[in-house]
Amino acid sequence: MDYRTVLVALGTDDGCEARVRMAAELAARFGGHVVGVSATGIRMDPLFRAGEDAASFAEHARRRRLAQTAASGELLGETVSQTAYGTPFTHHVVEDELGWVLAQEGRVADIIVIGGSLPAGDSTMQRTAEYVLLNAGRPVLLVPPRPVPLHGVHMVIAWDGSREAARAVADAMPLLLCASKVTILAVWDEKGSPDANSEPVAGLRQYLRRHGVIAAVRTEQTSGDVATVVLETVSVLGAGMLVAGGYGHSRVRELILGGTTRTLMHACPVPLLLSH
Repeated sequence: MDYRTVLVALGTDDGCEARVRMAAELAARFGGHVVGVSATGIRMDPLFRAGEDAASFAEHARRRRLAQTAASGELLGETVSQTAYGTPFTHHVVEDELGWVLAQEGRVADIIVIGGSLPAGDSTMQRTAEYVLLNAGRPVLLVPPRPVPLHGVHMVIAWDGSREAARAVADAMPLLLCASKVTILAVWDEKGSPDANSEPVAGLRQYLRRHGVIAAVRTEQTSGDVATVVLETVSVLGAGMLVAGGYGHSRVRELILGGTTRTLMHACPVPLLLSH
């Protein structure tokens, strides 16, 4: 599988240019197409006055959204041209909420690129990223405001043998084949006995080898927070990308992210590929 359709979330945040650049690099490497999405939203801005002023407030909000959309389109075109000249791109403008749009359009894309290292106070961005991961059915690449170059990075796979982790490895295979180095990171609890030749690590190494990826193994033992160990190891190894399963559970007909996944989404300093 190659990333032939790369969907990227556009916006007015500081990290928009970085993720468009990443999307352009992905599309250029795999002969793909960048689709930038601007969602204007359906909720009206608060009207601080009633009566005859309501229409003017609504019109002002509409014009502001249109101006932001136009600026995002310009940024998309300029960044793609500068990063990967000749790579085709499309700008989609949709009158709806961003998370819903990305999840819907993402189902006919190969990968979805959104903002990473999510600020703790930005609840809108948090909800958007979580909704897309749990509902799109496609890999999500979270890109921090200042990502490392895509070419020749050291990639770390956070591996526990779960369905979600297996899906993430398969979805990341095009990137793993381009990596300068791949390390399987297995985090064991205090009762485990870390061994690079034990299952499920040995099975993953063999699977990767058959695809032409020779992976090193690093095992860590902890009785504490798994996400903290993963992030510390990524830093120690000087890795440029992390691949992990995105975990969620059902609560009253709603999918909720697990704590480890949420921590990785909000704190990972390098691009993070998640699959659910």
